[in-house]
Amino acid sequence: MGNNLQQLVDESLSDSLLEKTAALLGEPLDITRKGLQGACLKLSKSLDAVRDEEFSAFYESLGDGSKLDKLEQHLAGGNQTVTYLSMGNEKARELLAYDTENDVDTHVSLIAEDSGIKHESISFLLGIAHPFFLGLLGKKKSEGLSSQGINALISTQPVPTVIDDNEDPYIARYAADSSDADLGQQSGSDSADAGSEKRKSKTSLVGLTTFLIILALAIAAYFNQALIKDFFGIQSDTKPIPERTTQNQPTPKTANNVDSATESITPIADTNAYPASTPVGRLPNSVRPLEYKLDLTIDPDQDGFRGVTTIDLESDIETDYLFLHGRDLQVSNVRLTDSAGNEISGEYRQVDASGVARIDFSGTLAKGSSTLEITYSAPFNLSLEGLYKVTDGGLNYAFTQFEATSARLSFPGFDEPAFKVPFTTSLTIKNEHKGFANTPLTAVTEMENGMQRLDFAKSKPLPTYLIAYAVGDLDVVKWDDIPANSIRKKPIPLNGLATKGKGKNLTYALEHTNEILTSLEEYFGIPYPYEKLDIVAAPDFAFGAMENVGLIVYREQLLLFDDTISLDQKRRYANVHGHELAHQWFGNLVTPEWWDDIWLNEAFATWMAHVSNDNVYPEQKFRQTLMGRALGAMANDSLISARQIRQPVNNNHDIDSAFDGITYSKGGGVLRMFESFLGPENFQLGINHYLNKFAFDNATATDFIEAIAENSTQYTVETIRDAFNSFLEQPGIPNLDISTTCLDSNVEVNVKQSRYLPIGSSGSSAQIWKVPVCLGFETAGKVEQQCSLVSKPIQSIKLDTQVCPKFVIPNAGGTGYYRFALNSTDWQTLFSNQDMLGAEEMMAANDSFNASINAGKLSFRDLVQVAPKIIRSDSSRVATAPTELLSFAYDKIAKTKAQKSALANLNRRLYENRFKELGFDYQPDDSVDTIQLRNSLFTFLAKQGESAEVRSHLRKMAVEYTGYASDKQLHPELADSNIIATALAVAAKDIGTPFIQHLMELFENESDGTIRGRLLGAIAEAKDPKLADELRDWTLSEKIRDNEIYTIIFTQLSDDQQKDAAWNWFKQNFDGFIQRVSSFSQGRIPRIASGFCTAEDKLDVEKFFSPLIENVSGGPRSLAQTLESIDLCIAKANHHTPSVANYFPE
Repeated sequence: MGNNLQQLVDESLSDSLLEKTAALLGEPLDITRKGLQGACLKLSKSLDAVRDEEFSAFYESLGDGSKLDKLEQHLAGGNQTVTYLSMGNEKARELLAYDTENDVDTHVSLIAEDSGIKHESISFLLGIAHPFFLGLLGKKKSEGLSSQGINALISTQPVPTVIDDNEDPYIARYAADSSDADLGQQSGSDSADAGSEKRKSKTSLVGLTTFLIILALAIAAYFNQALIKDFFGIQSDTKPIPERTTQNQPTPKTANNVDSATESITPIADTNAYPASTPVGRLPNSVRPLEYKLDLTIDPDQDGFRGVTTIDLESDIETDYLFLHGRDLQVSNVRLTDSAGNEISGEYRQVDASGVARIDFSGTLAKGSSTLEITYSAPFNLSLEGLYKVTDGGLNYAFTQFEATSARLSFPGFDEPAFKVPFTTSLTIKNEHKGFANTPLTAVTEMENGMQRLDFAKSKPLPTYLIAYAVGDLDVVKWDDIPANSIRKKPIPLNGLATKGKGKNLTYALEHTNEILTSLEEYFGIPYPYEKLDIVAAPDFAFGAMENVGLIVYREQLLLFDDTISLDQKRRYANVHGHELAHQWFGNLVTPEWWDDIWLNEAFATWMAHVSNDNVYPEQKFRQTLMGRALGAMANDSLISARQIRQPVNNNHDIDSAFDGITYSKGGGVLRMFESFLGPENFQLGINHYLNKFAFDNATATDFIEAIAENSTQYTVETIRDAFNSFLEQPGIPNLDISTTCLDSNVEVNVKQSRYLPIGSSGSSAQIWKVPVCLGFETAGKVEQQCSLVSKPIQSIKLDTQVCPKFVIPNAGGTGYYRFALNSTDWQTLFSNQDMLGAEEMMAANDSFNASINAGKLSFRDLVQVAPKIIRSDSSRVATAPTELLSFAYDKIAKTKAQKSALANLNRRLYENRFKELGFDYQPDDSVDTIQLRNSLFTFLAKQGESAEVRSHLRKMAVEYTGYASDKQLHPELADSNIIATALAVAAKDIGTPFIQHLMELFENESDGTIRGRLLGAIAEAKDPKLADELRDWTLSEKIRDNEIYTIIFTQLSDDQQKDAAWNWFKQNFDGFIQRVSSFSQGRIPRIASGFCTAEDKLDVEKFFSPLIENVSGGPRSLAQTLESIDLCIAKANHHTPSVANYFPE
């Protein structure tokens, strides 16, 4: 048997399995390989020496046979694992003998499907025991399997403490889920009895079952001291092996060869003593959670809620106090129970406004395992964070929003992403209410006083920010399960939740979920990782959506649609829904260790949603949308005060600042660039490897970059890592000054690299990236492409052509996150040949052209000269590119009515004919580009074009839609949903106060979030000073939802006629305003003044905000960016005024 087993195991040592084991050990790959080979040799010798009498002694030492059942179930999801793996060498060889690295997951998947055992369980059983064999068998002689031998072996090993003897969080990441109905039933009654039958026949255990028993004991000894104590009564004082090192924590000592693998490893706590002062950044991990039980009583008709939080802890130290998180909680009782059942009390107090709390114990929290129980109550939050309540249609509901640091408002705990462990939730709610959590409902218990208790299944490992619940008299729309597919063998239950009466409008969102989710599964090659999918339409929600596991919450406008759904609504739904579903892999399955890598969540979900949706809805060109978002982020990235993508995070200021356009849109653009640079297939393979390697765990930027770089054949991992980090770890945009030299048959493109700076910037341009640059060049009537890595301040690229090209497009495919500059002649040539360029290349060219104007290298007149060529494009994004600078000139440079009228004439002259070609009315065969271009030109010509014809058409539509001249009721069927918001705004301005008052009546009686948004946007256009003043006060009334309070004040601050009065009101009512904003978003409030453009305005903004925002999380950076934006606007307007003035009347 020994030789047979060794052959099987030797064949199993694929690179993939070695890498996984090495990562778990924290050992180099070569040491891991030698250690495994040595362990297998020792193992085979031990198995050859086993005799029946030694098996007898072994089983007698176990006592009750049910304990072995318990061990097997605990480790591998049931006796079916033993039964299956003992079926013989043929099946074992199929399981273990991989031909190549890429075959590993394929073979394991086949075995998993055939056996009914989870893929993760089989991978776990094959890989995780090897580190233990390295130490357990690497230094021991062949001792057989006598009970004395096992006792001797185990008692000398360092054994970590875990939750309890029922569930180990590490094993739970890989073990089969208890909710799998078919687990342990694969072979009917024969399978159920197979384990006990084989124990009766001792000789039948020789073979792979013996291997599995040793493997199982190895896993138990490596991870679970409590379970070993339960079996063998062993006491151990040894120190635990620390978890994988995370940022800002010391690296533990590791063995440098096989023989020293059992050396005692210094735990993190020994080099990172528990802090005496309050930690305002990361909590120490020397005391950490292993599992939570949340028991909450939630009645949205009350002012608050109450709960009991039970946390299983593991401690590397002895301490009489503990830091954790809890904000605005009234704690009534704290109890700590150690592993021996001894109890001590604790005194809880919040010690920092950010929500750091301290518990002082009446005794000592000992090393090892313990259970902390905290009883508390808290008010419902009033600012759309934590556990908050909303009223809709006269009924109260409770929803949650925990990211980034608001879980601590709902329950005490370790509110950081690295503490990723299972949760079990119970909700006590009214009988007439419905309650939902992250996992499926397992039990309902009727209670006294008209209440019921809902118990939910234990979750997979989760960070606190992904926990969620929803309670109230909700409409529940049970949809068809998302069917099994080639990636996922089980269907996914799908439900839609909305406030009472709104469930009927969930149909569109539910029926399109399958295609979006399936596309993501196909890309990742990994099944949706969770047991169910509920999507929730919340009437008042601070953000667009939140990716909570199994219970994704959306602002209702993104899920609720009637038959008049517009193209823009469909696109926003697909974009946001795809983003949140992509998070189920990036962010949920694999979670950043700390907030400095939140870009791994948000940038990736941004990129992935567009990539996936482009596959599902190719006609909508979502990849172009992704590019548009990246180009849009460049405005912020041009600021000297801009963040870098991977910004160091040391406190709450840094956490809240991390969720911005740099993280989402620039991050998505950088991923898009490296996907193109490395090749889409290699990039996809790297993502699959990354997700598999770190499933249900935490990871860092380095982990991700190395995973996507490993398949490159052109560049080393180090080169790719350096290039990627040059975009992650410094702010700004590379600017490439391009010129072409043709000498005889030698054609070179000369590249001079610097940081892009707009007019008025005080920054330094001396900054260098490693830029993946793709050049497109015309040769023989077609465009060729050549890519290089530009890493020097000045670099020449020799083109693979002997003929001087007619033009060069320095961002071929438009995939690069950089700008380029050409001389005036080369710009004219490029735009003259735009028919040879793709839409993405023209988008890049237009952005760089506008950027050259904004940098003062080109003038407004240059724009007017090339605009007619650009406007002819069939792409809406290309054709509307000139409107950015045309609008700036109209809004910020033109001051008098005559000046604005002159620029409006120019704008009509440029765009009116193009608009008439499209027609005023939607046609069934309109392309997506046609609809989008028409929508954009309606808005541009109505406002900056002052077109009487366009305004008349829109005004008539708005009057009919609102019933203003008839029955005063809404008539959605009479309006084009694509442009009705613009139509209402035009009518409000043209008709004035009577129409706006009618809109206010409609608004106050409307609960649909989409309709409310359209009406409120038009109401904000009021020009009458008295009505405008009333609207500002109206903003702070209960008639306006918290997520609507910005609309009126922001619109008025952007209107020259209303700005001064609106700004004075805002300053006077700041306290009332900020109370309606979540603490997470309060730091962004200074951006409300980002449209200001005078030196006087800047001084006033700085004077007002500086003392107020200094201690608001994220506030200082937001204010700095706002002030810089005002400076740049002033400089831009001053620089271009002479050129724009050429178009003013004399």
